[in-house]
Amino acid sequence: MSRWIGVLVLVALGCVACGGEMPQSPSAPGAAGASGGSAASQGATIMGNVTAGAPLAAMSAQVVGTSVSSSVGAGGDFSLTGVPEGGVQLRFVGSGVDASVALSPVKSGDAVSLLVGISGATAVIESESRNAGGQVELEGRIESLPPTQPANTLVVAGRTVTAGPQTLIRDGSLTKAFTDLAIGQRVHVKGALVVDKIAADLITIQNTDTSIPVNVNGIVENLATDATGFSFLIGSQRIRGDATTAFYGDNDVPLTLSALTNGARVEVKGLQRDAFVFAERIHINGATTTPQPPQDDSASVEGRLNALTGTAPALTLTIGTTTVTTTGATEVRRRGDVQTFAALAIGQTVHAVGTRMSDSSIVARMLQIKDDATDGAFVIEGSMGGVKGTCPTLSFGVNGYSIFTTIDTTFGPGTGVCAALKSGTKVEVEGARQADGSVKAAKVTRK
Repeated sequence: MSRWIGVLVLVALGCVACGGEMPQSPSAPGAAGASGGSAASQGATIMGNVTAGAPLAAMSAQVVGTSVSSSVGAGGDFSLTGVPEGGVQLRFVGSGVDASVALSPVKSGDAVSLLVGISGATAVIESESRNAGGQVELEGRIESLPPTQPANTLVVAGRTVTAGPQTLIRDGSLTKAFTDLAIGQRVHVKGALVVDKIAADLITIQNTDTSIPVNVNGIVENLATDATGFSFLIGSQRIRGDATTAFYGDNDVPLTLSALTNGARVEVKGLQRDAFVFAERIHINGATTTPQPPQDDSASVEGRLNALTGTAPALTLTIGTTTVTTTGATEVRRRGDVQTFAALAIGQTVHAVGTRMSDSSIVARMLQIKDDATDGAFVIEGSMGGVKGTCPTLSFGVNGYSIFTTIDTTFGPGTGVCAALKSGTKVEVEGARQADGSVKAAKVTRK
């Protein structure tokens, strides 16, 4: 399972005179570890916090191509001051992580706030805000709307945004109303900081797909359960779930709600709801509880997928020498993420769990793709992260896989799809696994 690392750059979006929003703690370890500038006035400022399922003290944050860097303290704090004007590439190194992410150009005096997700060598900008020249810009998901919020008020990436008669709301070339905004949409906000809120002049809808999964990583606090389900906090983010939420430990060991405790470090994958994230899957780091023994009529097999026939959902697979059949109830997973039957391909290493039949075949309840054959067909669906390059040659990550496109890659549906792709866009990628583990994309379809 991918280990998601949330990198939260908590920057004061206004000057002290503007309200002193989110001031840096004098004890922040990143402040002492920063180099490359003695004052924010000599460049841009990036301050933040890292949360990860790895030792933080061995990690550093760097501005590539400069001497600006900061060690990450045990509490996750770091500080980057004196960041030179121009394009910025941040690199996070240590504790098994080496990932970079590019930012749009900064100017001296800018204060930038980011939320970055990191999986191995892939970094994704989940949200961004900055205070530049007296104007505040914010990019991220809509997390809450009326009636949970006051009229004409929304929460974007944890920040409160107000819309007035002067606020223009756009979706491409179309003018929209406040009622067209929806929980889970990705938007870009421009406006002015008024005390602790952003008074929006412009709200641009960037992605209307409200079903893009949300990833939250951190420590469980204020855990509560009742007859309807459970809830807890990760920082200020409220997480809720119910009987449909799946729990897993290390190595995808199935767990139950009883394994969730205050103080546990978890990785949550879910969907954005009004002022909370509904958890579809929770991975509890370090949990290795042995699963309950299977029923007598259950069986499993793992091996090379040697044959694949039939039409989904009624497929017949040969895994090693064992015949495995599927039904509409069969779930296909890759690194813990649910996929379609199209993700199955000859040459993959597949783990099947299901019911043993009298002829020794297995009717699968779950198929887990463990690995892919070099040059073998590869299909995956998920949200793009760390998009780099110029069309048609791009590189990006999906669910921890490094993917690249070439002049032979087909983009669809419609025209102009390649140029519109960005971090957060949900896509289906068809291609071939390379010897180095990356994926050469033959087709990228926007979902």
